[in-house]
Amino acid sequence: MNARRMFVLGISLSTLVWAASEYSDYLAALSVRESGNNPASVNPYGFLGSYQMGESALIDAGYYQQDSTPNVNDWQGSWTGKNGIYSKADFLANAAGQTQAISDFNSKQWSTIQTLGLDSYVGQTVGGMLLTESGLLAGAHLVGVGGLRSFLKSNGTVLPSDANHTSITQYIAAFNGFNIAAITGNTTSGGNGVSGMQNPQAGKPQPSPSTAFASGAGGISFQNIKTAIQSIIAILLFLWTAFVTWGQFKLWGDNGISMMGMQTNIFRASVVMLLLMFIFMT
Repeated sequence: MNARRMFVLGISLSTLVWAASEYSDYLAALSVRESGNNPASVNPYGFLGSYQMGESALIDAGYYQQDSTPNVNDWQGSWTGKNGIYSKADFLANAAGQTQAISDFNSKQWSTIQTLGLDSYVGQTVGGMLLTESGLLAGAHLVGVGGLRSFLKSNGTVLPSDANHTSITQYIAAFNGFNIAAITGNTTSGGNGVSGMQNPQAGKPQPSPSTAFASGAGGISFQNIKTAIQSIIAILLFLWTAFVTWGQFKLWGDNGISMMGMQTNIFRASVVMLLLMFIFMT
């Protein structure tokens, strides 16, 4: 029974690791950081909703029509009516619509990231950080794809930041490790904001909705937490295998099982452990 409980605990912890890395959890974390998960939020720079989207972001996402001041969130232009959103009030009152809008925008941004070849940096270390898809997308959310490009091309020596002096490295570190395959189409673990198209002055500090991130430097990233949990799972699996082995030796010593039966059961336990390690650690 103890071995079974330990096995179940290991499975439960590994399930948490996998569940926490989904795209929906990336969005949930972004919403909490940007607005305290408040769909009606409007910050001093005019960014709107849970994900604090500006005019330029909503233009790229197809919800707002291009006007003469896309980088000034005065909201004096017209809405397209996409997904039933015809006004600023409609947008602020529609949490589900905001999630769809940020997803549409993320797809647009990732396409720009790919066009510029910035996705090739995934798996590389820049500025002391191992880059993932979600980290790149979060960095672009803060300073635009243009700002992200400046950071990457300078090998981390250029550190674009927003009007709140939040550095791109803070967002990359905080959002590294989420699985955003729903956006990138990749099945490996990866990496939202103003794309290069809508941020022609990328590389310069741009007003950003990242007030909640201003004090986030030096925090523990998701990837650190994920690695710690995976280490715990590995320890539990080894302990479970050791427990099974000890139990089989005890049974054999008490003449409750044959030598061949003991060896077979220990071998099976080892195979199960290795299989689970491969599934949950890769």
